[in-house]
Amino acid sequence: MSRPNPPGPDDPPDHVLEELLEAFSEESAPQYNFDDPSIDRILGITDEHPAPKPAKPPKPPKPPKAPKPPRAAKTPKAPKESSAPTPPDAATAEGDAAPRRIIVIAEDDRPDSVYLDEDKEKAFHERRDAVDDSGERSTIVIADLDGATSTEPPLARSRGVGIDPRIRARRISVRRAEGRRRLIWAGIGIGVLLVAVAAVAVFASSIFDVRTVSVQGAVYTDPEVLQSVIDELEGEPVLLVDSAAVQKKLEAVPWVESARVATDFPHRVVIDIRERVPIAAFQAGDGQYRVIDVQGRVLDVIAGQPADYLLITGDHPDTERGQFAGAPYASAAELVSSLPPEIRDVTLSVGVDAGTGTLTMVLANDQPEGVPVRLGNAQVIDEKLARLLRQVRSGLDGACQIDVSTSDAGVVPC
Repeated sequence: MSRPNPPGPDDPPDHVLEELLEAFSEESAPQYNFDDPSIDRILGITDEHPAPKPAKPPKPPKPPKAPKPPRAAKTPKAPKESSAPTPPDAATAEGDAAPRRIIVIAEDDRPDSVYLDEDKEKAFHERRDAVDDSGERSTIVIADLDGATSTEPPLARSRGVGIDPRIRARRISVRRAEGRRRLIWAGIGIGVLLVAVAAVAVFASSIFDVRTVSVQGAVYTDPEVLQSVIDELEGEPVLLVDSAAVQKKLEAVPWVESARVATDFPHRVVIDIRERVPIAAFQAGDGQYRVIDVQGRVLDVIAGQPADYLLITGDHPDTERGQFAGAPYASAAELVSSLPPEIRDVTLSVGVDAGTGTLTMVLANDQPEGVPVRLGNAQVIDEKLARLLRQVRSGLDGACQIDVSTSDAGVVPC
């Protein structure tokens, strides 16, 4: 066992060592009751808030241990005559009478809490100033104790040493439980994703492909376009059929007014087509006939005159298939679709002036050329047809011309 080193000229006085030993003694550390439920709430382990229990009477303080004999120190110099230090006994008495202030550090990585006695610290500085007659602040040197053997406890402890093992174990268990919950939820999410991907892969495979395409309502629809759509659908997975694209392609056909595509799992696709209704036809400048609907849209271009549709006479443009001939032709088509059966049976043709929009008709009577009827524009066409219907019912024999464009219907006799 090595012998202590003899005191040097720079060693601190005895009372300084006594103050340091008392300030950093282990006995001043606070005592914790680890069975108190409030510690669980502070650590976040439980959310319960039990009813407060009556406060227990404080325990009597433990008697301080007797300090070990300090090392021999150099006799301090006598204080200056001009200084008036406070007696140590008076300062100590004041420190014992004043209450102590406690600073508690709650972080895990902080050392344990200690008591800071301001009165004793103040008395220590006064005694140090009284001893140091030179006016300079004294320096405390703490020698390296690695090579010496000492039974005194260290003044400071390492980080984390002050945590109670029960608190540390409880925190570790809570963190492990949270980690297990996160792992479980992550596994559930990955499992759901894998099931969804597997389901899509199965249903999008060739196992559930299109094998039958049913078409309804197609009479005048271009058969080549319709067959190309059917060829594209056959062999396609049912879940991957682009219904909107198929409908758009079919509605581009002039005859198709609307199309609806529906999948019938697992191997069938149904196409429902609604075609436009042809109303009349006219011969354009190129000599071919255009079939139009009630909106004046050209549905088809054919070489011969169609016998099933009423002929529109006049000078007409060479409108392409799928285009609109214009507002006058839409008015003529609306006139044809509004004819009462009694007038329709005796109507030979309907005329239209593409420049002015004037409408005319030719009705059959005893004359070879028939009776021309003047209607004027397309306004109040129902009233004009009503006046014409009365004239048809009264008879058309002997009439060379009829004018119903005004309220005063007139008949020009031959």
